Amino acid sequence: MKAIHLFIKLVTIILLFLIIACNPTGKLHKNEYLLKKNVIKIDKKNFNINKNDIKGFIQQKPNKRLLGIFYFKLWVYNITSKGEKTKFKSWLSRNFGEKPAILDSSLAKNSIEQINLYLENKGCFNSDIYKSISLNTKKQKAKIYYYINPTKPYTIKNIDYQIDDKLIKNYIFSDKENPLLKTGDNYDVSKLDDERERITSVLRNNGYYDFSKEYIYYKIDSSLNSKQMNIIINITKEKIHSGETPDEFTEIDHKRYDINKIYINPDYDYFRSDTIVYDTLIETIHSIYTDRPSNSYYFTFNNELKIKPKTLTQSIFINENVPYEHKAVTQTYKRLSDLRIFKYVNIQFKKVINDTSILSRNLLNCNIQLSRSPVQSFSIEAEGTNSGGDLGIGGNFIYQNKNIFRGAEIFRLKFSGSVEAQKITGEESNNVLSFFNTFETGVEAGLNIPKFLIPIKQERFPKYFKPRTTINTGINYQNRPQYRRYISNVSFGYEWRESNYKTHILFPADVSAVKIFPTDEFEKYLEDKDESLRNQYTDHLILALTYSYIFSNQQIYKIKNFIYFRANFETSGNLLNLIEKTIKAPLNEDGYHTLFNIQYAQYVKANVDFRFYRIFSRKKSLVNRVILGIGIPYGNSNLLPFEKGFYVGGSNDMRGWRLRSLGPGAFQDIDDNIDKMGDIQIEANIEYRYPIYDFFKGAFFIDAGNIWLLKENPNFPDGEFRANKFISQIALDAGIGFRFDFKFFIIRVDSAIPVRDPSKSPNERWVINQGIFNKVVWNFGIGYPF
Repeated sequence: MKAIHLFIKLVTIILLFLIIACNPTGKLHKNEYLLKKNVIKIDKKNFNINKNDIKGFIQQKPNKRLLGIFYFKLWVYNITSKGEKTKFKSWLSRNFGEKPAILDSSLAKNSIEQINLYLENKGCFNSDIYKSISLNTKKQKAKIYYYINPTKPYTIKNIDYQIDDKLIKNYIFSDKENPLLKTGDNYDVSKLDDERERITSVLRNNGYYDFSKEYIYYKIDSSLNSKQMNIIINITKEKIHSGETPDEFTEIDHKRYDINKIYINPDYDYFRSDTIVYDTLIETIHSIYTDRPSNSYYFTFNNELKIKPKTLTQSIFINENVPYEHKAVTQTYKRLSDLRIFKYVNIQFKKVINDTSILSRNLLNCNIQLSRSPVQSFSIEAEGTNSGGDLGIGGNFIYQNKNIFRGAEIFRLKFSGSVEAQKITGEESNNVLSFFNTFETGVEAGLNIPKFLIPIKQERFPKYFKPRTTINTGINYQNRPQYRRYISNVSFGYEWRESNYKTHILFPADVSAVKIFPTDEFEKYLEDKDESLRNQYTDHLILALTYSYIFSNQQIYKIKNFIYFRANFETSGNLLNLIEKTIKAPLNEDGYHTLFNIQYAQYVKANVDFRFYRIFSRKKSLVNRVILGIGIPYGNSNLLPFEKGFYVGGSNDMRGWRLRSLGPGAFQDIDDNIDKMGDIQIEANIEYRYPIYDFFKGAFFIDAGNIWLLKENPNFPDGEFRANKFISQIALDAGIGFRFDFKFFIIRVDSAIPVRDPSKSPNERWVINQGIFNKVVWNFGIGYPF
C-alpha cells in the first residue's frame, strides 16, 4: 500500500508540474498571440525539396518545449519576470529562460521571401508560396501554415567552358571525370558553388598558389522555353596594374609556383621573433626512389634544437622543387598538430623576388612556425568505481612527458589505488576494512612513439601512414576477501593508417600473467565448482598476437550515413607450444606445458563488429550494430582464459541483463552467482537517438543476442551451440535511454527490461507481461554504447 500511495503522490506532482508548464504563467496583451507551431505543407514532393531545409528559413520559431510537451524555458522566463528583480533571477532567466514568441506577421512575410529564394536556388522559379495564420482567440495562441507549391525545376542541358589560359584549361579538362555539375541535373546554386570550390582545389593543388574561386563565374542561358538551361563556366585571367592610374589593368596568365626552400622554427615565439638570433641546421632527407630528388629542410633554432629533425620532416608533406599543393599544406597542419607537442602551428609562404638565376620559375619559400606546449604534466584523479555492482572509490596519480626522447614520444606513468565493497562468495573471511573489503593498487607505464620502431628507414614508408609504436607495461595487485592476485602485462605493437578510412593495429607481442593466492575457505568453495569457474581463479599466462582492421567512412562535419567495421584476430601459445614439443619439454602434474611454472594459454579467437549509422539530421540518427565472435581453445588449453571469453549484459550490449549474467545458451543459473562466459557470441542492436531538450537527449533501443559454449558441459545444460536451436535461444530486451551531452563528454543512463529470456522453459520465454517494472535494469556509462 505504501508503494501505491507513493506512486499516486508522484503522479500528482508530475501532473501539477505539467499543468503549470503546459500553460505557462504570464499574461499577453489583448492583440498578442503566442506562436505555438509552424506547419509546412509541400506539394509535388518528388522535386527533392527538403522540409528540414525549409524550416531553416522560417525566421520566427515557437518557444522550445521540454520532452515536446511543456514550455519549460518560457515558464522560467515568466516566473523570473515577476516581483523584484534580483541577480539570481536575472541569471536564471538568462541561462534557462526564453522570451515568449509573440506572433509577428512581418517575420512570416520575410520567411516566405527567404523560402522563395531557396526554391529559386533549387531551380524552381515562380513557385507559389503563401501563408495562413490560425488564431485561437480564447487561449491567445497561433499557428502559421506555410503552403508551398514548387514549380518544376530547371535542368542543365549543356555545360561549356570559356578559359583563355591554356595551361589552366589543360588541368581543368584533365579532371573532367570528377565534375559536380552534369548534364541532366537540376539547376542548384549550391552545386554551382561546390563546382567552383572543386575547380579552385584542382588548380591550387597544381601550383596555382594565388588562385581563388572569385576568378570563376557562370553565364546561364535559360531562354530555351523548355525548363532547361545552358551553362558556360568562365575562368578569367589575373589582372595587374599596367599604368600609373588605378583603372589601368593588364590581363596575364595565372602564375604557377614551385616550392623553393622550407624553413622550420620548432621553438617559435611570436613576442620575441624579431629579437632572437637563430642558428640554422640543414637536414637533407634522401628519397629511397632513385627518380626522386632529395629534400632539404632548414631548421632555425636558438641555443638547442629540442626535437629531432626527422620527427618533424616525417610530418611535413611539403616538398622542395615541386609545384605548390594546398592539400600538402593541410596534411602538414594536421600531422604536426597530431604530435601533441605544439600548441600553435602556422605555415606561411613568401614569394621569392629578384632571383636572376631562376627567372623562368615562380618560387615560394615556406616558413613553418611551431610554438611548443608544456612538455611535462602531472594530474591527480578521484573516481567512483562500479565493478559488476560492487561500489568503491579510487584515485590516480598520472605523470606525462610529451617529448621524453626528443622525438615527440609520449611517456605516461600512472599510479592507481582503490577500495571496494564486494559481495563475498563462499565462506566469509576476516575483512581488513569494516566496509571496504577489497583493496587494489597498481602502476602502469606506456610509451607512444610517432614512427615504426623497426630497423628500417622511416622514409621507406609513405608519410600518410601516420605510424605509431606503442609499448605498455604494468602490474596490478588485488587483495580481496577470497584471494590475493597479481596481474602483470607487457605489450608491444604498431598502428598505422592505410587511408583516411582504413586503420591497421598489430601487436606481435601481448603478454599477460596472472598469479593468484586463494584463501583456504575459497579453495574449498571452488573444489566442487565447474572448471570454467575454477579457471577464473587459477594461475595462467597468455602470450598473444593480435591484429585489428578498422574501416570507417564517417565524415564528422557532414550529415551523411556511414558505416563502421572492425575485425579482430587473436592467437596465443602456438610458437611456445611448438618449441616445447620440439625440445620435448616435460609436462606438469596436470598434463600441461608451463613457462615459469605457469600454464600458458593456447587458443585462436576472432570477432567482427559492424555498425551502420543512418543520419537523419545533426541530432537524430538510427544506429544498427551486429557482433559475431568465436574463440577456440586447443592444445595446451581446455578453456578460453576468463578475460578472453565472450560476455553479454551490462551497459554496452544486452542492457536488459546485468553484466555477465546472460547465457550461455538456455542455461538457467539457480543462484546467479557466477559470471557467464561463452566461446561464441551473436548479437544485434538497434538504437534510435533523438533530441529532447538542449543538451538532454533520448534513445530507444532493442538488443538481441546471446553467448554459447562450443562443447557440451554438464555444468551448463543447454549452454552449447546447436545450429537447430540457437535461434530459439536468442535473448531480447528493449528500453529507453537518456544522454546528457556536454560536448566534451556524455553521461548515459539506460533502463531496459527483458522481453525474451532463453533461460526460461520454451513456453515461458516471452516475459514482457511478467511483472515488467520489477525487472528494470539500470545501466550507467560514459559515452555512447556504440
